Amino acid sequence: MRGKILLTLFIGFAGRTVSAQSFEIVGKDTINVRDASNQKQGWWKVYNSDGKYQGYEPTDLVEEGEYLNNKKTDVWTKYYPNGNKKHELTFANNVANGYAKIYYRNGQLQEEGIWKMNQWSGQYKYYFENGNLKYDWSYNSSGKRDGEQKYFHENGNLMYLGAWQQGKEAGELVEYYEDGSVKAKRYFNDGKVIPEKTKNLDRGKEFDANVKKYSGKPVAKQLGRGELVDGYNKTMNADGTVSKEGTFKDKRLIDGKVYVYENGKVIQTIVYQGGKRKE
Repeated sequence: MRGKILLTLFIGFAGRTVSAQSFEIVGKDTINVRDASNQKQGWWKVYNSDGKYQGYEPTDLVEEGEYLNNKKTDVWTKYYPNGNKKHELTFANNVANGYAKIYYRNGQLQEEGIWKMNQWSGQYKYYFENGNLKYDWSYNSSGKRDGEQKYFHENGNLMYLGAWQQGKEAGELVEYYEDGSVKAKRYFNDGKVIPEKTKNLDRGKEFDANVKKYSGKPVAKQLGRGELVDGYNKTMNADGTVSKEGTFKDKRLIDGKVYVYENGKVIQTIVYQGGKRKE
């Protein structure tokens, strides 16, 4: 750090030391200061000089933040041994109470939200390591999930969308495939599913306005013949060319196309409608 001077002051009286104080001076700012009552004040940087923190070198910065009358206050930042941020916690009167951010070891944000009285409060977000959202939840003042809750696939598309009340599912819960099509709709009352109102859907049959990336057609699954599912499929030949594509039912092409090749080029396209070949 530019302009940093390490100092240790000893105040002697009658041939003995009565107090000691260690701090840094960075420009005009003092760091790691204790007042006359030996209480920590102002900005502090904690290094692993005493070997207390496992995995850190003695010169590694472990955490930094502000003290007021020997108690942590405002935002404190803790670091991984590699120097990346581990978390940022907001303190009040030496207790973590406020906005919090938690990071993956590579520096990517992992979680963020308001940490209050040892629990999350309000909006809370959890991220995949690729930066896409994994959870977008809402907590009430009691620390229970309440209101709209969202789960996401790693590709950024919705996985689940529904509402919670006092920590339990309530009303409609929609489940999505990775391609954005609706997989199922379930209805809950006080956290318990209502079976007779559950609706399962074939892949690609229904899309939702909440899915922003829908291009008008589900992403084709490249499946072998034995892996066909009801709904939209695309089967491939051994050379990577498309054999069939369209809507299948009981492993049979209902609406779609069959491609005939010669020397790697399509020489005929056979169309099926309603399970029958269209002449």
